[in-house]
Amino acid sequence: MASRVPTTLSRSLASTSKLAARSLSTSRVLSQAQVEQHDIVIVGGGPAGLALAAAFAASDPIASTHKITLLEASPLSTVSGWAPPPGKFSNRVSSVTAENVAYLTSIGVWPHVDTSRVRGIEEMQVWDGLSSARINFNSPAIEPSAWAGVATRTVEPMATLVENLNIQRGSLAFLHSRKDGVELIDGRKVLTTEKDEGGWPVVTLAAGGGEGERSLRARLLIGADGFNSPVKAYSKIGTFGWPYPIHGVVASLEVSPADMGEGMSTAWQRFLPEGPIAFLPLSDTAASLVWSTTPALAAAMKQLPLEVLPPLINAAFTLPYESLSQVLTLLLSTPPPSPSDITTLLASLAPLPDAYNPSEIPDPTPPLVRAVQAGSIASFPLRLSHVDSYLGLPQNGMDLRTALVGDAAHTINPLGGQGLNMGLGDVRELVRTVERTVLEGGDIGSYNSLRSYPRSRYFKNHLILSGCDHLSALYGSRSPPIVWARSTGLEIVNELESVKNLIMGGVGGSAKAGQGAGTPWAFVADAIQGVGSAVEVAKGLGAMAGQQIMERVGRGVRG
Repeated sequence: MASRVPTTLSRSLASTSKLAARSLSTSRVLSQAQVEQHDIVIVGGGPAGLALAAAFAASDPIASTHKITLLEASPLSTVSGWAPPPGKFSNRVSSVTAENVAYLTSIGVWPHVDTSRVRGIEEMQVWDGLSSARINFNSPAIEPSAWAGVATRTVEPMATLVENLNIQRGSLAFLHSRKDGVELIDGRKVLTTEKDEGGWPVVTLAAGGGEGERSLRARLLIGADGFNSPVKAYSKIGTFGWPYPIHGVVASLEVSPADMGEGMSTAWQRFLPEGPIAFLPLSDTAASLVWSTTPALAAAMKQLPLEVLPPLINAAFTLPYESLSQVLTLLLSTPPPSPSDITTLLASLAPLPDAYNPSEIPDPTPPLVRAVQAGSIASFPLRLSHVDSYLGLPQNGMDLRTALVGDAAHTINPLGGQGLNMGLGDVRELVRTVERTVLEGGDIGSYNSLRSYPRSRYFKNHLILSGCDHLSALYGSRSPPIVWARSTGLEIVNELESVKNLIMGGVGGSAKAGQGAGTPWAFVADAIQGVGSAVEVAKGLGAMAGQQIMERVGRGVRG
């Protein structure tokens, strides 16, 4: 099926290359009459791919001179027609930084997002599941200013939680609103990607929608098609990384009526030895669960009756790990425990209410989960990956004319909520690169024209990948010295308000200031990665923190 957003008719593709193409896997030759000429072809209609198409369409220099096409194997009608009942949420949710919300607004996508289904995050509460060491981050406050027209002190969210489908639908709505548009070809799989005699990629699509096969010749072919990217395979771009021995369990949660609205602008994350568990608010009454754990525990959780899941999730945020581990061990027992066995054990482990002590303030925890939305629990394997190059490298003196964005270029542990943010950063820089090339009259598919894209993005993405990977390894350890060292480091960072303000982009920071806004864990991971001793913590946190750690070490030795 193909849909066409209205487009200018004065576009042309200046090329004198021969149009015959040879398949990489067969000797089939395509005639000139079979091949359609396209400038920019994007493969993949996920959040990053649709945002990329929207960003190209929003660029007048690009959209007015180049033919843009997006290919998606699944029907896009399921995205444009997505209309969940009120109070029901998709289980695939992303944390979008203030900077990226501003970018999506600037290209016209965010006004088409249903903002009644998003939640601004003003605080993060993160703690160690073994030691209870804790750090919290707060959004920068905008002070009252008569000059700026601000009458009261307001708080700018550090990030916004939004369903992936909400972003995709918003991108599609924007594309359909444009006069200078993008051709959307959906419901048709890519059969082959071939190289013609001039080195340009030719994508052949399966028959569909009453049409036969189609072959599209691209000046620039972009893979936004996920980890198993066919564009990446065609480009012969290598990938390094590894699968994590954990799966991510996701579900949509309903909050206890007694706690509705309480703590629902705070993102909560507890680092357990098996992996972190996160409570991500979506409204006053709903939240998203992301629980990274072992594949065996993930499989066991998915088999539990829905009524058993809320007390289990609540226990994962509140019970001491020694008690919680008894429940996790029971889940893996053979034969599998009955639901009553699990609920009985959870009830027996619930802490008794302590006598009120005004001098002791209990650590905050998320609102209690009342129910798990039916059909929302799922799991998926986690992995770290990073390609060797974001561009197809020239072969035999000819440009390959390919680029990768989003998960096609990198995949990350979800503990920092950076997957989509990294992809949107790729989108922003690639569009900027292509637009600059167009304005300079260059060839948008040439390797030399595209080189500034990986120069801007590769190292930044690698730092985030490395930081989150080290953080995962650090908090996966149960070694007492490492637990002590990471806990001390975390507590000291929490005491250094100036450091936390720097992490959050500064007091009063905005989307412009906040490249780090909403991404504190990348900084924290970098600060304490490699921690294995108190000395390493001291090095990671700097001289001020180091002095405090060494004083604690001294007290420990003397005491």
